[in-house]
Amino acid sequence: MPGGSMDFLKDLNEPKVYELKKAFCLFDLDGDGIISEQDLKNTFLTLGLEKSEAELIKMFDGVVQPLKLDVFLLLVLQRANGLAPKDVMVNALRFWDRANTGFIDKEKFKFDLMTYGDRFTAEEAEDALADAMVTRGPQITRDGELMEKIDYMDFAENISGFQRTDHK
Repeated sequence: MPGGSMDFLKDLNEPKVYELKKAFCLFDLDGDGIISEQDLKNTFLTLGLEKSEAELIKMFDGVVQPLKLDVFLLLVLQRANGLAPKDVMVNALRFWDRANTGFIDKEKFKFDLMTYGDRFTAEEAEDALADAMVTRGPQITRDGELMEKIDYMDFAENISGFQRTDHK
């Protein structure tokens, strides 16, 4: 690769690096700074999906080991190069939309951010969802209030796009 692999990192701005660090922490379930096959397997299990050993091995095929944060950043940038980042984010967020409505329950999503992986504090979860367009209803919460739902298509638009937009 011309110029070396670190050239990819200069195309990231701070907010995107922060978002990717948060994503890394969601996968690094044991908090050891490395995404292992076991971490990935457990991540899929928390999403209600079971992956075989062969599928997990294939996911790590060609990936520099150990899969630390810097390797993760490079991997995301390299893979996003040929993909539409918004589509990637929509597909990831779709796991929380079991009814295929285009919306996800804000409280459930926030709960998952605070419960799994590198657990977010309530404040960090609120910060992560600050760009989310929230609507209310028609479902009712246990407290009798209109449920807050995130339009995850719009949210994916807001948080996607890994490349800097301020180059000259």
